[in-house]
Amino acid sequence: DLSVSGTSANLAEGTVVTVTLNGKNYTATTAADGSWSLTVPAADLAGLGQANYTLSATATNGVGNSVSNTANLLVDTALPTVTINTVAGDNVINAAEVAAGQILSGSVANAEAGNTVTVTLGGNSYTATVQSDLTWSVSVPSDVLTALGNGSLSVTATVTNGHGNTGSGEREIAIDANLPGLRVNTVAGDDVINSIEHAQNLIVTGTSDGLAAGTALTVTVNGKDYAATVRADGTWSAAIPSNDVSAWPEGSVKIGVTGDSAAGNPITISHDVTVDLATVAISINAIATDDVINAAEKGADLVLSGATTNVEAGQTVTLSLNGKIYTTTVDGDGNWTYTVPSADLAHLKDGDASVQVSVTNVNGNSA
Repeated sequence: DLSVSGTSANLAEGTVVTVTLNGKNYTATTAADGSWSLTVPAADLAGLGQANYTLSATATNGVGNSVSNTANLLVDTALPTVTINTVAGDNVINAAEVAAGQILSGSVANAEAGNTVTVTLGGNSYTATVQSDLTWSVSVPSDVLTALGNGSLSVTATVTNGHGNTGSGEREIAIDANLPGLRVNTVAGDDVINSIEHAQNLIVTGTSDGLAAGTALTVTVNGKDYAATVRADGTWSAAIPSNDVSAWPEGSVKIGVTGDSAAGNPITISHDVTVDLATVAISINAIATDDVINAAEKGADLVLSGATTNVEAGQTVTLSLNGKIYTTTVDGDGNWTYTVPSADLAHLKDGDASVQVSVTNVNGNSA
């Protein structure tokens, strides 16, 4: 219902006032103080379109003189609309964007410059003023975004225009500040590239979490980049050709891996490997002082000995004599010894016999 009221002068109490709106008449009577009022029912108002209307009021005094007046009535029931712009470029606020804070912005229609927009995010309210171009913006600080935590949120914005009509808009967003996890598995079995592996193709593998299947990774070694893709189970691998591996310098080499989560959270890790190209050598000292085993020496135990280079203490030395295999270990000085029992020498025939020795250091380099 709509209340219409007014005042009068020089009209007796009880004088009938006729009000006309959109071709319909409504009546009221004047009070002792000259005031009057009436109600236009809601059913009549429902038939009014969006337009300006003239309200006319007419009354006649006791001697037959008529008086009238008019007023303008604007019917505006169109609700304002509020648009909220995309937040953080993709409606997902990542870790870096949380740290920077965010600007929430948008525009309105059927509202006026100077109207107040109330923006609500996760129980926090902010107000903005509609600008001359009908845009608005509010700033949400980093500490508020941090306190909201990860998950889905609704941003709502509400405005009431000058005619008292209220409208609102809503946008669904998410906060995803979780940093993904990325790891490199042990390379070449021991994180050491020996002289043999230095000449071969190499597969660098690893695992991840928080990265979607299909996420692209970049593996960087010795200034060169190699592509890898995260699989459904979170694993990944990158192939490095032998000609690139062979260019790695001796010593420590860093393997870097970088990627971004779907929310744009970056991750960078590094993994160190050692390139060991040290030349391993092993020698055999003169056997029986002159490399000749005489009859007397053949009847006694025979001590074989030698030395190694770039081989750690405790590494196994393998000896072969007359088809029989013996093993011993390298001592702290890099030397080795083994005593062949006389019973084994008894099987040696006169003539040349070959003694072969081999050793491998802890990094897999052999001699």
